Amino acid sequence: MAKSLRSKWKRKMRNVRREKFAKKELEQLKKTVAAGDSGIAEMKEIYTVKTATDLKHEKKLKNETGKDDTVMEVDKEKLKCNSKTLKDENGHYPVWMNQRRIKKLKSKRIHKNATW
Repeated sequence: MAKSLRSKWKRKMRNVRREKFAKKELEQLKKTVAAGDSGIAEMKEIYTVKTATDLKHEKKLKNETGKDDTVMEVDKEKLKCNSKTLKDENGHYPVWMNQRRIKKLKSKRIHKNATW
């Protein structure tokens, strides 16, 4: 579909540009690899690879102690809010609620209390 002169020229120039930058990228890659070879020993000291057996062993230890670190502790006082209106004790909506939903809840509350 793209057979116009303009698209052909753009394609040609992209290819020229790609070839131009390929040389620079290759040089940069060679420098990075050369620098990385000298630091391989240092990297092995920093990172430790965990195998499946290590993970199973850790899981067994967690089960034996009865304490699971994966459960997140949440402050219950911060979560006190009305389940119908979703307001807290100060009358504020939660931070995560967007204005469109707040407006919708307000209109429902007003229409419910209105007597016709």
